[in-house]
Amino acid sequence: MSQEEWKSPGVRRIVTGHDPRGLAGVRSDEVLQPRDHSIMSGVRTGTIWATESLPTKDNNLEVDGAGRVLTGDLGFVSTGATHCLVTEIAPGATTLWHRTSSLDHNILISGKLVAILEDGSELVMDRPGDVLIQRGTMHTWHNPGPEWVRYITVIVDAESAVVNGRALKAELRD
Repeated sequence: MSQEEWKSPGVRRIVTGHDPRGLAGVRSDEVLQPRDHSIMSGVRTGTIWATESLPTKDNNLEVDGAGRVLTGDLGFVSTGATHCLVTEIAPGATTLWHRTSSLDHNILISGKLVAILEDGSELVMDRPGDVLIQRGTMHTWHNPGPEWVRYITVIVDAESAVVNGRALKAELRD
């Protein structure tokens, strides 16, 4: 199945909140569709929720976190806060090499995903629920196919990793 033929089933997002009396209830229940990434062919992303700060004040706001403009590294990090992101990668597609100043919890939902690190390590994630924790490392993602892959990432803003006194800043490369 080609990249164009596959239609994402979307991600069902249910958001809870409080009514004026303080009673918990559902604020929204909708399916969000990931969009083609602006610079990576065969990659779709979609913000599920982003916060403005830590600790977050979202518990008292009627703002839709999926609509926030992210101000941090490479458009993935919510500066001083968190970002929950869905990513879908087409069969055979590979992302650009990148590093962010963040702590990322990557959770495989479906498909087979290979994380490749600078030292040549290739980490295969092939069971739904597999989790890879990225700690400010340079990496790329590859989908060996034959199906689209989907994973969720919870990104927490962090100070840059420091090695031998040198801060490893956010970076994007081919």
